[in-house]
Amino acid sequence: MKMKHAWVPLALAAVACGDPPPPATPTPPPAASSAPPPVVTASASVSAPEGPPPFDPSKFRGALDAVIDATFAYEPQRATASGYHAYDDQWPKLGAAEEASQIQDLRARAEALRIIAKSAPDKADPKEAGTDRPAVDARILADWVDAMAETLESVRPLETNASAVLMIVGYGIERLLAHPFAPLHQRMNSAASRLAQIPELLKVARGRLKSPSKASLENMQIVAAGLAKLLVSDALKPDAKALDGDAPLAQRVKESAAAASKAIEAYAADVKAAYPIDKAENKPLGAAGWGKVARLREGVTESPADVRAMGEAEIKRLNGELDALVKQSGKPGDTRASFLKRYETDTPKVGQVLADYRAANKVAEDWLRKSDFVTVPWDRAKLEIVPSPPHLRGVSFASLNAAGPLDDVEDARFEVNEPDAATPAAQKQALLAFHSHGGMENVSMHEALPGHYLQALIARKAPSRVRRVVWVSSYGEGWAHYVEEAAVAAGFAGKDPVRAKAIMLRFALQRAVRVVVDVGENDGSLTVEAGEKRLMEDAFLQKEAARIEARRAIVWPVNMFTYTYGKLHIMKLRDKVKAKQGAAFSQKSFHDRLLATGSVPLPYAAEIAFGPELSLK
Repeated sequence: MKMKHAWVPLALAAVACGDPPPPATPTPPPAASSAPPPVVTASASVSAPEGPPPFDPSKFRGALDAVIDATFAYEPQRATASGYHAYDDQWPKLGAAEEASQIQDLRARAEALRIIAKSAPDKADPKEAGTDRPAVDARILADWVDAMAETLESVRPLETNASAVLMIVGYGIERLLAHPFAPLHQRMNSAASRLAQIPELLKVARGRLKSPSKASLENMQIVAAGLAKLLVSDALKPDAKALDGDAPLAQRVKESAAAASKAIEAYAADVKAAYPIDKAENKPLGAAGWGKVARLREGVTESPADVRAMGEAEIKRLNGELDALVKQSGKPGDTRASFLKRYETDTPKVGQVLADYRAANKVAEDWLRKSDFVTVPWDRAKLEIVPSPPHLRGVSFASLNAAGPLDDVEDARFEVNEPDAATPAAQKQALLAFHSHGGMENVSMHEALPGHYLQALIARKAPSRVRRVVWVSSYGEGWAHYVEEAAVAAGFAGKDPVRAKAIMLRFALQRAVRVVVDVGENDGSLTVEAGEKRLMEDAFLQKEAARIEARRAIVWPVNMFTYTYGKLHIMKLRDKVKAKQGAAFSQKSFHDRLLATGSVPLPYAAEIAFGPELSLK
């Protein structure tokens, strides 16, 4: 259930299309001390001065690469995560003037891309143009960079989210440690540089913070404590022998990490003193702002009110299925809550969570190997199940951390928010309930195979740099949530078929209520407390887990709705394809073709995979 967005985007053995061509030589990155790329205008090299220019495959490829590379310069931590390592020793420029310049530049680039898209052909040779679908790729990238600008302008994360800078820090350091994309010496050298810059980064971010939400202040306390602890852990105390005998580097990493840890603690203490939680408010983003970000980032064509109604209708449908299951398999007098409670109480012991997840993941993989559900490149899958990094423990129960799509390595970390002996009792109980043994099978489907990890593996082979790099939640989380229900419908039973369906419905209810909470808390019709209540009553979450969920809608707006929204639109597309193909329809072929598009907004994915006549627009 990992979330990706403009600040932490973090975040597919499909139809054979051959190996993708090597990416065009990127625009040479600026030196470490230089500023991000200058603002471009409609007359710059990425656009045409008057109307759409004639299509030139080489220039087209260079124009799109230049835009992607510019976004990497603006978000070095995302560049690292994507496998573009020119900025591994840098952080984003967080000053107000730099942000205003970025917004202007991103909007100009989006406008230029839309001009380019008008003259781009529907299809091309990827060896020449860098993509098989030039017009679609230009539109996808235009929406994506426009969404980055809109998020900065409407959401204003550095002004309203006290934990935003901590998420950047956690993401930027952890991604250097998580995957062996380069020798440890090289990665630790980059880490040392980033660590040394953290105190100044926090200073700039503190100056930008003006009206932090109550939810972000609560999240900050969780994230700051865990992140400060991570920076003084063994992960950042490398042995000189592991660094090719470079003792000075080992010492620099250790000292810079310790200083950064103290700076984080000081930042959190300062913010806490300046903005007491009991006096803070949760100000909604507003329906108009929510709708615009959802349209640009996720390809949403419905109004916020219609999206919320979609969530309410899905809650009603899922409750009908749950009632039928209770009637068929429950005990006399069972309610929905009591029926689900029996499965929720079957929890692992503290200290056994990761081991039990490994066993549950094997159950899911064994079924997938025998089923005709989707093609899996088993020879490439290298998954490790590990604890969640500290910066995600306040907003995530479990997540997938895969190597960057531009990296040579293909490993992934299935990260689990595992309670320990020091975890507060209420939080520990809520986490263990989430990690029930039946739940583990469902979560494994979502995070690993055939969910996020399969997406990541297949996306790496997309014949387009745009579709390898772009990741949108309505597709990414939509697919991972979709496979939970589709797998059960296709025969996945885990160790108990009734439990498998019951847990699938419970998780689906949680995602459907998220739609209501995401829209409601951000259009102002729901308070965080009201959202928490809906999650407890309609999704059967314990209070602490419901609070984490309700808080997330404010900390990361325009994200929680994407799971159910994406699932429903994939189901809608599947029904349209099935109706068109009739007896020739194959679920496996449908899944393979959809995954081969990369994780782009679903209207674009439908157009790429099945043609404009089956578009979801």
